[in-house]
Amino acid sequence: MKPAVADRRIAGMGQRSQSVAIDTNVLINLIHVERLDLLGKVPGFEFVAPEEVVEEVARPEQAQLPEEAIRRGDLRREAITDGERILYADLLDVIDDGEAACMAMAQARGWLIATDERRRILRLAHERLGPRSVLNTAGLLVLAIRGGILSIEEADRIKGRLENRRFRMKFGSFREVSPGGSGEVSVPAEEIFD
Repeated sequence: MKPAVADRRIAGMGQRSQSVAIDTNVLINLIHVERLDLLGKVPGFEFVAPEEVVEEVARPEQAQLPEEAIRRGDLRREAITDGERILYADLLDVIDDGEAACMAMAQARGWLIATDERRRILRLAHERLGPRSVLNTAGLLVLAIRGGILSIEEADRIKGRLENRRFRMKFGSFREVSPGGSGEVSVPAEEIFD
């Protein structure tokens, strides 16, 4: 998986936050590496979990962790609105509850979506939200490096832990997306966001 971060929103970093509806797979990846705190630290972004996503985190040892992140202020939990329910119901024919809630929220509110799903969800996001509207786990880590929250070495350790859980990224090291290893991730935004 290559990093994915949307360029049309990065320009806003340092100004007001861009809201991102976060899907279960990105949330669980961060749970696996014990870094839900990154959601509250990445500059320029505010992460919102639809209720359907929080409910999909079902393993007893994990279920309380999104609630703790919400209490700390690292993550916001929101219900889809009555107006978004029509979009949500339409999407349930092709994607699961959490993905449908994220997509409905993002489409209705002009937000990004954070997901590691490919194919169908990526195609739907491009159709409904526009190009470069999907942030994935690798892209989130790139933003954390750019924001000075993680070093390249820390991001590589997280990458290794995710790979031990069978989550693969299409590059060997975050250093590959940071020429010279300066800590400045210089990947063009169009390669970070799908």
